[in-house]
Amino acid sequence: MLELVVTIAIIGIVVTVGVALVTDDSGAAKLAKLESDLATLNQMVGVYVADGGSVAGLTSPQAVIDKMKRIRPQAEWQRHVGVASGRLIDTRLRARLTSRPDSDNSPRAVWNRIKQRFELTQGSGTAVSEFYLDETLATADFGSESRTRSVVGFNTASKGWVWGASATDPKANYLDPQGIGTPTAANGFNPDETAPTTDGPPPDGEDGSGGGSGGGDGGSTPPTVSKLPTPTFTPPGGTFAYASFPNSVTINRNGALPEASKLMYRVNGGAWTEYGGSAIPLTPAMILQAQNETTRPAEYSSSSVATQSYYRLTSGFSGTGEANWGNAIGGTNLVTTIQNGTETSTFKHGNTKLDLGNGEYLDAGVENVLTFTRASFDTVTPNTWFKFGELQILNGTTFYNSEATGVTLSVNLTLSEPSLDFTTHIDLGLTSTENTSDRLASADIVQLKNPTTDVRVIIDGVEYRLELSWATLDPGAGVVQDGKFLVFEGATARAELRARFTSNR
Repeated sequence: MLELVVTIAIIGIVVTVGVALVTDDSGAAKLAKLESDLATLNQMVGVYVADGGSVAGLTSPQAVIDKMKRIRPQAEWQRHVGVASGRLIDTRLRARLTSRPDSDNSPRAVWNRIKQRFELTQGSGTAVSEFYLDETLATADFGSESRTRSVVGFNTASKGWVWGASATDPKANYLDPQGIGTPTAANGFNPDETAPTTDGPPPDGEDGSGGGSGGGDGGSTPPTVSKLPTPTFTPPGGTFAYASFPNSVTINRNGALPEASKLMYRVNGGAWTEYGGSAIPLTPAMILQAQNETTRPAEYSSSSVATQSYYRLTSGFSGTGEANWGNAIGGTNLVTTIQNGTETSTFKHGNTKLDLGNGEYLDAGVENVLTFTRASFDTVTPNTWFKFGELQILNGTTFYNSEATGVTLSVNLTLSEPSLDFTTHIDLGLTSTENTSDRLASADIVQLKNPTTDVRVIIDGVEYRLELSWATLDPGAGVVQDGKFLVFEGATARAELRARFTSNR
């Protein structure tokens, strides 16, 4: 019956997502589908945890979904009699993440790692706008995982399953499960709690069911030891904007009994200290760990160690750069001219003279020209695009394989905030195309070969990398296609070289 319930639930997810693909995607329909998906997924999380799985430590919705796509190893499911042995979620199921709510401020879904369930939110930040089926994952293998063993044992003598005596079996209470044989009721449901430790299947003839006299359970049952719940932090760790970085953090026992445990913590891998209840001052890049340590080991085992890290993004980047052209490569008859300056630097390439014979030449008069003009930037926040400089590109007329196919723009960056100096090398690929009646096909190409540059800056434990992209300033003279800037034949186009300092946290 339980396997049937799981199968129906899985079909429900597939049907819900499938219906959304062929029905009107109005706001009400999207919300109804999202609420239905969340209800089904939360049921699957409950089944998964009840069957010995664990979602502890998972922070993203996709990680939770992928965890439930795993199966037990063969050695386990051959003897498993729990709710499910296989995967609980269609392997194609994916969560579509958006960085902010849509224009209608429609609710989105988040994973509440404290309550271990999916919930609706209308807040800002990254969240799930919809759950959908990705056919590219239809044949994906998400592997297997070991889960907590079932509370029933396998009788090797009679080749059958043996249920424990009712006098010692736990009584299920799915609203508020409680420990068995403990002096005080458990405070809340702890999905991280492991199953009681057993000694595995009993030897042949010693389980009380394989024939012979006496019957019974063959001996006394060892007392159950409950695992203490893992402490929680307020606020939880993460990466914060400069102005939003918390001043302090508090630690909560998360339901662990004070008479049966001590709440311990440590900072940056230092010595463990008993938590007295006061707020702990925070500094950027601080790593906090906490554990409920048992004082009654006969009844409780110590909790898992909770770890939270707190990072602060820098307030902003300010500075400017001085650019120089160099390291040009090209055809066998390459011709180049370089004029480097403080504000602007120019690179020209190609032979404009066509040999007509008898000492006569036709001079087209205009070679290919790239002129870079630097730009200053002030208090640019991390992960935000800003103007790094401007590139003016002239698509000239040249002959005899004399054009450059590549050149490096080296920019000496001077930052006033933070106070740093470094050089980044921007590699540009240059393509001079044949002239045809097709304007776009005849366009010369300037390509960013390394849009993620070699610049790395570490501030308060956060690493920033300088990334680049194009933005056209003359749509009639040139267009942008991914990392390529296309300049029409005979035109002079201007492109903004944009940059951003991308954080790794």
